[in-house]
Order: sequence, then structure tokens, then C-alpha cells
Amino acid sequence: MAELFVIPIIGLFDVHDVAVRDWLNRLDESALHNHLEYPFKLERFFPESSKHALASVDEVHREILRLLDTIDPGAVFLDLPVDFTQLENKYNKRSISPLEFWSDYYQISASLESSHPIYCIYIKGIIDKEIRLIESKEHLPLNVVFYGLDIKSKEELIPVYENILDIDGEFLLQMARVINEIASFRELPKHLWYSPMQARHMAVSYEETEKFYNELIIRIKGLLKFNLRDYIVKNLREKALEFISAYEKFLDYKIREDEIKFSNILEGLKVLTAQSEYMVVVIFCTPMHYSFIYDALKNDKTLHELDIRVEDIDLSRLLDKMKPFNQKGRIIQSNYDIALNILGRNKPGRYDVSSAFLTPVFK
Repeated sequence: MAELFVIPIIGLFDVHDVAVRDWLNRLDESALHNHLEYPFKLERFFPESSKHALASVDEVHREILRLLDTIDPGAVFLDLPVDFTQLENKYNKRSISPLEFWSDYYQISASLESSHPIYCIYIKGIIDKEIRLIESKEHLPLNVVFYGLDIKSKEELIPVYENILDIDGEFLLQMARVINEIASFRELPKHLWYSPMQARHMAVSYEETEKFYNELIIRIKGLLKFNLRDYIVKNLREKALEFISAYEKFLDYKIREDEIKFSNILEGLKVLTAQSEYMVVVIFCTPMHYSFIYDALKNDKTLHELDIRVEDIDLSRLLDKMKPFNQKGRIIQSNYDIALNILGRNKPGRYDVSSAFLTPVFK
């Protein structure tokens, strides 16, 4: 019986790509010329928030490689658009190298005008790290399967996703203002770093705000229980209504996205098992999709028919290292409960499912 593992992952390339582009966009021509002469170790010039995020994502990547060495899969599923089946087939036929695989997918040759040479030198080093995700310990290419949304469907999701992030930020800020009128916070937000979603890449969110947000949650819940509830409701009702509308629209899109991805995974597993005898398979997914994919695979009868069993692996170290990247999801998910509380509503049953979890949940 083949073993199947599901692992949440933060995109190493996405974080570094955002960091270097953000930094390059701030440089004038003379600074670009100077860096062309010495285009190495650029991270030391990046803003502090970028440096923190890069150090964190590198730790996440090392932990993922440690898990891969433990599992030693024969095939991996990547959350990349199914539009790129030609690229997938080329790699599986060994007609392109791992470096060509990632370079073609990310299109690092895309024009960046005068900063292009610096970007390519920096990002090639990141792709060298990414290669290991599709190689075994012996450096032999693994079989890969793409199961992500097609680009058109993902583009439809982007404005919905960006909208909930904006409205969540407004709702959070209004809550902090209302609470701060009563008592000042002991904890303050620390490093915050965010980039919007793109057709090829996921949004990158990095927040060292866990202590601050935990304090905010404790205070808002306490105020809603006692004699200040009317004051809180009066000041937050409008924002809560706006947030719930945007969040539930986002969840509807996410649930549909999860179902499409899961269907693609099942089809990929059918093809994989029909063509080869892979004994170990790893599915990489973003943390937001982990709970649904894991639960769906555990409960689907198709896997038993394919002679595949979902295996558990200790992800506690990985999830701990991912915390700053998952914080935004945790905040949005928790703010939904607060907004429902403010309006005196119960959570609709259709959103009380694993597809509504934005951070991994382990049972």
C-alpha cells in the first residue's frame, strides 16, 4: 500500500521574490549601477521587516527539507496551475533539468528593465534552493504532479482575497481604537510585511503580532461580556457587518477552490498509480488549504480503491516556524467570530467546516 503525506508549505521563492523586487524598486540608477558591480549578499541592504521574513522562510524551508529526507517520496504534488501540463510532462520525461523547470515556471527572464541583471543573479540562488523540493536525496528528479487552480480561476479569486485583507485591516484597526479609548495596550504590533497575490504567486504575509493580537482578543471578548457591550456594539457594528459580508464571500470562493484542487489531486493520484508504482507520495499545499485537503483525503473512499493510505507525520516544528506567516489567517478567522458576536449571530453551518480553517488544524 502506498503512503501519502500532506505537508503545508510557505513558498521560499515567493518571499524572496517579493523582498528583492520591493528593494530594487526603491533604488535609483546610481545605486543600481553600484550593486551591479557587487550583486551578492543583497539581503543586508533590505528593510528590517524583509530581513526577518527571509530569515523565517529559510528556517521553514530547512524544516521542509528535513521532513522530505525523513519521508523520501517518489513523487510530489505541487500547488501549481494545471495550465502548465506541458512543463509538468517535460520534467517527468526528464527532458528538462530541475533548474530549467523552476526557471520556466517562474519566468525569471521576464523584463525588469535596469534592475533585471541584479534580480536574476539574486533569484537564481533561491531557485537553487527550491530545486531540492523535486529531487530525492540522491539528486534524482522526482515525479511531479500539478493540481492547482487554472490561472483564470485564480485571477477571479485575487480581488476577493485582497478585499477581505483590506477590510480585515480596517476592522482590526477600529477594534484597537475602541479598546484603546478605554485602556492602552501593553503589547504593540511588531514586524509587519505584506505583498498582494499575483496570478503566479501567493500573497506573502509576515506578522510578528501574536502577543498584541492575543491581548486584543482577550480585551474585546471581556468587554463584550460585561456592561460595555452596548458601547462596543455601537462603535463596531458597521465594520462588523462589512467584514462578515466580505469574509463569507471569500469563504465561498475558498470552498469552491478547495473542491477543485481536491478533484485535481484525486485525478492526479489515479494517473500516478496507473503509470507507476510509487510507494511514497507527498502533497505540498499552502497552510490555508491544509485542513481541508487532509480531512478530504482521510475520508475519501477513492484512496482505498487506489491502495493508498494517508499517513501522519509530526508537523509541530514546521508549524511553529510558520507562525509569523500564518498569523494573518489566524487573525481573519478569529475576527469573524468576533464580528458574529458583535452582531449577535451564530456561525452558519456551511462555514463550520474544515474548508473554513485558514490555519492548519491537527486532530
